[in-house]
Amino acid sequence: MAFQTIISKKAIEKIKDEVELGQDLDRFKMDDFPIDENDVLVLCGLAKPEGLLDKLDASLSGDFKSAVAIYEAYKNLTPLQAIDEQLWESLALRDLFPYMQHRWSLKKTNDLKKTIKNHFFVKSHGLVRQGIGGLWWLVYLSVDEKRNNPYELTEILFRNYTLRFIRFGTSQIIQHKEAAIGILQFLKDHENESFSLENVSNGLTSYFNKLGAVKQLTYLDREFFYSEMENHFEEFKKCTTHKDVESEE
Repeated sequence: MAFQTIISKKAIEKIKDEVELGQDLDRFKMDDFPIDENDVLVLCGLAKPEGLLDKLDASLSGDFKSAVAIYEAYKNLTPLQAIDEQLWESLALRDLFPYMQHRWSLKKTNDLKKTIKNHFFVKSHGLVRQGIGGLWWLVYLSVDEKRNNPYELTEILFRNYTLRFIRFGTSQIIQHKEAAIGILQFLKDHENESFSLENVSNGLTSYFNKLGAVKQLTYLDREFFYSEMENHFEEFKKCTTHKDVESEE
């Protein structure tokens, strides 16, 4: 069994600094990103998955397929291990670099520096926007092994880019699995109704973020979040921005 390899923190930080300065950005257009083998470390205890790159779909519509493949390949990660920026940034720069290059159109983008910063590295907005780790976390927080199809709610989350990345995905609320499942179950139960998913994601993000300031949401179960969605759904439908709704204690 081969173990997973990662890039040293020092080497990653050097690459980040060079990107920030706009240096050697053309490296990201090469077929393989050049990494000194002396900067490659073995991560003992974590098996390297076989054939993962071939299972990924580098199109926008393929994000769900890719996310499930990444999650299943690293399914045994603990949440503590999965918050390690070094692992996900290493995968983006090395093992899964061809996928990242095509997914984010590095050879065609008009702002190569910004694209690299937004998707290769973990920034202040957290792991969800990072191109590999974000996909793993979105599946982890929405998968429900008790269902016939464990990824039933994950599919709901991946139907709308704004829902998972711009609003719901970067909200503190997504970091609580019970909240994610309760909210996504409500959206699934109402998927045949006519409403703007972007408006609803604006509303629920604003509402639960404000509610979290006065209530310990991490101790509440999925039924609570489902009920809150039910109580405020009509209000959420009208939210054209994420500031259009007020929370109640």
